[in-house]
Amino acid sequence: MRKIILLFIAFSLASASFAQHKADSLAMLKPAKPSPPIGVEFFAGNNDLAFQMMVSKHFSPKSRFGFFNVTQFVGDYATTNQKNSFISQSFLTADIWKGFSINTGVTMNYMTGFRPSAGLQYVFANRKFTAVLLPRFDLTQTYNFETFGLVEYKPKFKNNWGLYSRVQGLYNHNTKLDTHNRSYIWLRVGASYKNYQFGLGSNFDYYGPLKINENSMGVFVRAELF
Repeated sequence: MRKIILLFIAFSLASASFAQHKADSLAMLKPAKPSPPIGVEFFAGNNDLAFQMMVSKHFSPKSRFGFFNVTQFVGDYATTNQKNSFISQSFLTADIWKGFSINTGVTMNYMTGFRPSAGLQYVFANRKFTAVLLPRFDLTQTYNFETFGLVEYKPKFKNNWGLYSRVQGLYNHNTKLDTHNRSYIWLRVGASYKNYQFGLGSNFDYYGPLKINENSMGVFVRAELF
């Protein structure tokens, strides 16, 4: 497993080296698409409450470098339930080619604590559509491999009103023990008004090697901060 991780890091470094050879052109490069706004969401379901904030920004319009963070809390109404969870991951990003970047940073969660991590990221964003894909490896202990992704579709209909929809998923695998650690699929559909969204949602969460399932249906409210 360590050989795979070393090859992954070597590929990332090679990509960065290739990008550096084009430094003159990249120095003037602007992001091909506008970066997504900061999304802040609260979800209230029949079994739990959830909060999420996601940030994906360049340090300046001309910079290759940026910052990515996604932070999530899920709290079960039954206070003795061990499925209450917290996940946060923060990365410095370096663009390498048309929406693709190399990421390095840290992750923290309620089960394994704090770990350094590295990976790749793809972000595409325009006024109607956002896509984010983040595969990464933990660099210590159990060398978990995780893939996080989401797709948003949010066309405007008339004046300030429109549709908001999102499919979001995560899969985290303990490569040392070769077991499932955590995964979920979150679905949202509703209306948008200016920079606010609200509607119906569902969370399908799975925990541990036995994939213990916890589902929740409810409502969400969300804001986009530019």
